[in-house]
Amino acid sequence: MRKTVHRLWSFGRKKVPFALTGLVATGINYGLYLLLVDRYLPPVPATLIAYSSSVVLNFFLQRYFVFELRRSLRSAFALSMLVSLGGLLLDAGIVFGLHYLPLLGDREWLIKLVATGVVFFYNYYGKRRVFEGR
Repeated sequence: MRKTVHRLWSFGRKKVPFALTGLVATGINYGLYLLLVDRYLPPVPATLIAYSSSVVLNFFLQRYFVFELRRSLRSAFALSMLVSLGGLLLDAGIVFGLHYLPLLGDREWLIKLVATGVVFFYNYYGKRRVFEGR
């Protein structure tokens, strides 16, 4: 039992601060997406703008509150943006694909929630590699 608890703690220990900083960035991403898609843009351009806006904020939050920087700031920023670009493509692909499911159709909040959940794990492991090299 102790071994299981220790494994769970090890698994979640770094993900909690990542999740909290991600929550701030996700709030911006999600809120901006819903505003844009409701009033101004179709879903894919809206998700591109919303996701991109949250990426830069998220980099600085992760830099100061989550990961230990083991490379130059410039290098970490460039690599982090590459990981984020992959996340953006994954996010946009999920948003695009889920619009074709009759069950989800026009439920923008649910579509964006699914995309955000998938991209969370992609980003965590990608950013950990960028900042800490592991």
